[in-house]
Amino acid sequence: MPRSTNRHRVKSTRRSFIAAGGVGGVTLLAGCFGDDGDDDGGNGDGNGDGGNGTDDGVHDERFRVFDPVGTNPANRHFNPWNPSESGAWHPGAAVFDKLAIFSPASNEAYPLIAESWEMTDDTTLEAELSDEWTWHNGDTFVAEDWTMQAEIEMALAEEAAEGDESGHVMESVEAVDDQFVRVNLRNPLSETFAIQNSIGIFHDLIGRGVFTKHDDDQWSEWHEALVSGDDSETAIEEITSTPYPSITDDPIGNGPFQVADVGDNEIILEKYEDHPNADSINHTEFSLQVYSDQDQVFQALNSGQIDAAHSQFPMEDDQMNQLPDTVELFREGRSANNLFTFNCGYEVEGWDTPFENQNVRKAVAHIYDRQQAEQLLQGEKVLFEYPPCRVPHAVLEQEGGQISGIDIGEEFTLYGENDTDRATELLEEEGYTLEDGEWYDPDGDRFEVMFMNGEQDQHIQVLSQNLQDFGIETVQETFDDATFDERRMAGEFDIMPDGSSANGIFAMWALDLVPDWIQSISHFDPEVEIPMPVGDPDGSSGTKTINVEEHINSWMQNEDDEEYHQELMWWWNQHLPEFEVLWQPDAGAIDTANWELDVREEIYNGVDDALYVAPKMEGSGIRYQP
Repeated sequence: MPRSTNRHRVKSTRRSFIAAGGVGGVTLLAGCFGDDGDDDGGNGDGNGDGGNGTDDGVHDERFRVFDPVGTNPANRHFNPWNPSESGAWHPGAAVFDKLAIFSPASNEAYPLIAESWEMTDDTTLEAELSDEWTWHNGDTFVAEDWTMQAEIEMALAEEAAEGDESGHVMESVEAVDDQFVRVNLRNPLSETFAIQNSIGIFHDLIGRGVFTKHDDDQWSEWHEALVSGDDSETAIEEITSTPYPSITDDPIGNGPFQVADVGDNEIILEKYEDHPNADSINHTEFSLQVYSDQDQVFQALNSGQIDAAHSQFPMEDDQMNQLPDTVELFREGRSANNLFTFNCGYEVEGWDTPFENQNVRKAVAHIYDRQQAEQLLQGEKVLFEYPPCRVPHAVLEQEGGQISGIDIGEEFTLYGENDTDRATELLEEEGYTLEDGEWYDPDGDRFEVMFMNGEQDQHIQVLSQNLQDFGIETVQETFDDATFDERRMAGEFDIMPDGSSANGIFAMWALDLVPDWIQSISHFDPEVEIPMPVGDPDGSSGTKTINVEEHINSWMQNEDDEEYHQELMWWWNQHLPEFEVLWQPDAGAIDTANWELDVREEIYNGVDDALYVAPKMEGSGIRYQP
């Protein structure tokens, strides 16, 4: 998998907390995988002979999943606003439930705690909650539990935006009664976008469940300080750094499983019998198996040490051919991109990058020879064959390149063809000169490009060689994770690799993704001119000035209006803050010899957390098969 920076949103200042989440940059700890621990129930290996069934049809079996984090289990916690050694996603998504499940692949939401919802006007979303959900201590889950979490999130978002009250899509939330919530949106939105940014939020740690119990003393203290503004600075510091509640302190969740035991290399969860979907769960335990190296997932699945993995499939062909015939892939509607990220230089201080110039970015993209990269691929990654447009490759293939009324392949600029003639034209337009086979910038200095942390990326190595062959000097520098994070946020690089999930047309333009996260690492100017009409890089009709964030907002209010999406794709293609060069399916795998992932297709192939979501949804489950 590409190292994802879009999922690892940990910025270099304290104000980064609301953007933190994901597993992309987690440092793996040394250690070895051990046995299954001192389990007294059943055979504990997920591959028993069926002799451990009970009278109610529940098998004393443990479903074992490869842990995608790798950090010390005992250090994890369920605070979604403290990204350090967080367990809010793994195993939090199995321990806590959420109001609605949103599938970015199908662009639809499905009920969970929220039984139904409606937009009463274009800025108001109301949801009716089920009264069947309880916390693991028996207390009923109520609307105030969710509104507390939403209000904390909004307060932190406003602080992260340095006082800008528009820092969050939601303006306010209200627990009308124990089973009814009202969401007031800051701007008009379509129902789809309203849900995915409120009750069905699906990204980062906060999208994994409802973690705040409204009568918990610690959550209540932080919530009161943030909402009232009294000593909010202290509350922000504490809530973004405190590992509360710890996974080892008997945390109280509200999902289908609760924490039973935490070992050095295993987290064991046991079925919560009072969960509304408990009758559909026919096994007793769910575990995360923790390994010292994420690359061990193949060995673990091939040798029967685990029953499933969330991601990292498919692998190289020789490995896939070694897996048992009973291994099946799920989440095949998910994909991930490898990209070049250009430092566009907007409001960057102390670093002069040649890529502040749009034509220089285009020139380098034209110099790249993607066919050379294809020769290095071994079945895991695939060439991104279409022009950059911020649409998943799988969607482009499925639609024959026809997106929002545009033929992307015919009308958008294709890069990566080693078109040195076009690159020469663009550079010379900007005052660059070629002398004795070497390029010089407009100031007469050697044209030099600094690559940051790309030494392990095949496409970066190909581009570096292409530039050298063209007469551009290249330098490669490598930094540790913390320094890399600081430098990309400060704009102290020229080009760096990026990895991004690519799942559905609308999900690619989430409000906190392009105008927030990608802008913060590529440093693009948020207000730009694009040549018109769309598809004409020469701009025969002149140019149009757009504000990227406002354009996305307008599209979210009118999702059927293709003009906004056309112009956003065209901006991406012509301004190139990032450039998609490779892609790969981002699937999970399950050994069906003894286990079945039984859930609707939109979840099975469309969400990150299919293994966590299946046990939550009515009529769905992960079923043991003797």
